Amino acid sequence: MTLDTNLLPKILHMQKTLFSSLRLKDVLDNAVSQLSQVAGGAKVAIFLSDNDSLSLKLMSLGGYQAATAENLRVVPFTAESLLKSVVQRRQPALARNAQEAPDLSAAVMQREQSQGQIGLPLIASNLLVGAVLLDVNDPQLLQMVDVLKDVADLVALAVGNSILFGRSEYERERLGTLYKTSVALSGSSLKTAEVLQITADTALILGNTPHCAVLVFDQQQQRFHVAAFKGLDGNSLNEFNLGVTSTIAGNAIVSGRSEYVPDADRYQHQLPRASTGANFGSVLAVPLSHETEPLGVVCLFSTEQRGFHREQLELLESLAQQSSNALHVALTHESATAQSIQDAHTELYNRWHFEDALQKEIERSQRHKREMAVVLVDIDHLSRVNDLLGHEKGDQVIKHVAKVLKASLRDIDVPCRYGAEEFALILPETSSQAAYDVAERLRQTMRNETVPGIGMVTVSLGLAAFPANAENGSDLMRVVEEALDVAKFEGRDRVKVCGSGAPVVTGRIPWEELVRQAKLAVVSERQSRLNNRLNPPSESGYAPWMRATPGWGARKKD
Repeated sequence: MTLDTNLLPKILHMQKTLFSSLRLKDVLDNAVSQLSQVAGGAKVAIFLSDNDSLSLKLMSLGGYQAATAENLRVVPFTAESLLKSVVQRRQPALARNAQEAPDLSAAVMQREQSQGQIGLPLIASNLLVGAVLLDVNDPQLLQMVDVLKDVADLVALAVGNSILFGRSEYERERLGTLYKTSVALSGSSLKTAEVLQITADTALILGNTPHCAVLVFDQQQQRFHVAAFKGLDGNSLNEFNLGVTSTIAGNAIVSGRSEYVPDADRYQHQLPRASTGANFGSVLAVPLSHETEPLGVVCLFSTEQRGFHREQLELLESLAQQSSNALHVALTHESATAQSIQDAHTELYNRWHFEDALQKEIERSQRHKREMAVVLVDIDHLSRVNDLLGHEKGDQVIKHVAKVLKASLRDIDVPCRYGAEEFALILPETSSQAAYDVAERLRQTMRNETVPGIGMVTVSLGLAAFPANAENGSDLMRVVEEALDVAKFEGRDRVKVCGSGAPVVTGRIPWEELVRQAKLAVVSERQSRLNNRLNPPSESGYAPWMRATPGWGARKKD
């Protein structure tokens, strides 16, 4: 094959095509197509320079095999290839065969079986904006490097124009987003949940990433709480290190400055994962503070290394300033009204807040087609503690159970005081199996952590999942209460999942019949409890652990 001698019309057509659009993708795709035609069907790859990561990033290509495209996805400036020479000298570089080519170029040439390779710089306004790689099948093209360099200059000019246009559009769009956010925050200044949600949503736009978390700082405990998140695997939040010492968020809150980790490999043990299960390659933490008071941190995650840039950081810091002011007002307001949603005895949320939070979580799960679960926890034989040891000891048991629940759950979980001796847990982003594992772990923890002066305390737990077991909040609570009744009916100190039957000698009792028997047993037990208050039971009627309690005998004689 010989080089097409009618080159001028092709170059003129290429020029017209390149400048027909200001969208970078259009320019790059057109450049690949036109360069291939001008270079007699050569394979073409176009890279743009990323000075932050000191690498060339593949933006568009044509003709190459998928394996080659993957190898060329990111090429460090220092990688042994023709592109290294292009970057350093800003001049074309070529290799006539694989034997004289640098390592990366040789590997590409061998895989593509090319007869030569050419690297061309893309220079606009004296700046290296990228490079072109050509793998050719006609060795005569290697004699036309000067002509191809002129063609590459046209590509560079078109790319430079589209980059400037893209940046101006980016700035306009992002500034518009910040303005809209400011308006939205001013309208939500008394509602912490709305402030956090607006902050998370805007951070995703400004950071150009689907993964973020807003952390609220607890000065008393010196740790963070996950207040809002997007694009994270809910189960992996257990792995999120929310301490202050030697963490990315902690460094940001202590220094009062944004913390950027372009390569997060060494932090994987303390980070959550993406909703896809992938690890994160880079992390950006922007502090939230009002005057000298630290409020929290906005954390953005990217599955790519060096996934964030300086322009994004400046916009995110502007967002953080707006959000900090709104969050300070909201927290100040809600600190005065917290008692309306908090159980004063256990410092957990009360039943009113539980019902409101459950409805919101079900609506969120429906929108995003996610799973969630509810667990009811009942303290076994609390009435006996009250009757035999006094209500002060009973209160101590309730506080102990509440403490264990708070310490054992994730920040996104919602533990509530549901009744006198019952607690309700909302577990977002949690399947039925995962919720069972959580409930069983809670049951074991309760058994292992004794209460001073009382001994071992056990709990019964009922569990139901949405949407697997119910389609709305009222049905979900009905079936989870049935599961709890069955757990108590079958002997207490166990976890029962909604809909699972109990093995008996003759087979398996249908769940509906098991629920009916359990309800009758609960009613009967309550009636018996009322009778016992009028007629104190004999010693043989008490559980073994109650009879063994120090001081019990003396109290009974009194």
